[in-house]
Amino acid sequence: MTRVRFRGGGRQVRLVGAVAVHGSEGTWEALEVGSRKARTLLALLGASHGRLVTVETVVDELWAGVPPQQPEANVATLVSRLRAKFGPDVITGGRRGYRLGTGVGVDLHDAAGLVAQAEGALSGGRARAGLLASEQALELIGGGPVLADHPTSEWAEQARAWQAELLRRARHTGAGCALREGLPARARALAEAAIAVDPLDELAYGLLMRAHVAAGEPARALLAYERLRAALAAELGTVPVATTRDLHVAILRADMVSA
Repeated sequence: MTRVRFRGGGRQVRLVGAVAVHGSEGTWEALEVGSRKARTLLALLGASHGRLVTVETVVDELWAGVPPQQPEANVATLVSRLRAKFGPDVITGGRRGYRLGTGVGVDLHDAAGLVAQAEGALSGGRARAGLLASEQALELIGGGPVLADHPTSEWAEQARAWQAELLRRARHTGAGCALREGLPARARALAEAAIAVDPLDELAYGLLMRAHVAAGEPARALLAYERLRAALAAELGTVPVATTRDLHVAILRADMVSA
């Protein structure tokens, strides 16, 4: 697991897999965090990107439209228990609603920062730093689905969609950085991982083709192009975009020259 630099005595809420909390003192796994409702509350706040979550929204999620007689008091009790375990600043707010404290990180949000850092490093010519940031993001959120305990909740589905997008960007950026660093095998692995998730990921196919060429295997690059062409024709009735076709032609010509 990627080491997180905690802010002061801060915490990091983990949304990948079962909800957990990391801190400088150690890790509280799911059952150690609290009851299912306490974990759901923490997950809901973690997935809300720092926005205030109203008490009404919390009640609806925790009790599925059948609230107890004093729902606000029940939510306040859950908040008090989480504060007692993880510190008074882990959750802020009151009657209007709650959010995670400013010193609390979330694995998904921290990964988003790493991906943005990697993309900036790639565009700025710092491929090694970009590859490192990409790898850290993948390690942080690549171990399974976000909020696996909440398979049908809309807010959890949105978090999973964000995770998928971050993983896609991290793989693309990492592959690009690996190519610039002269690491075609790593670029190939990242591109193939992206394609395994989305067989129509044309950007990943372009990176894969370049990785094969960099490894001295242009024939495999041409086969990758054929995989893409066949997939696009079968699924969408389209052909690769011009940049991918141009790359294919360039590889063909170079292969003919070297033959």
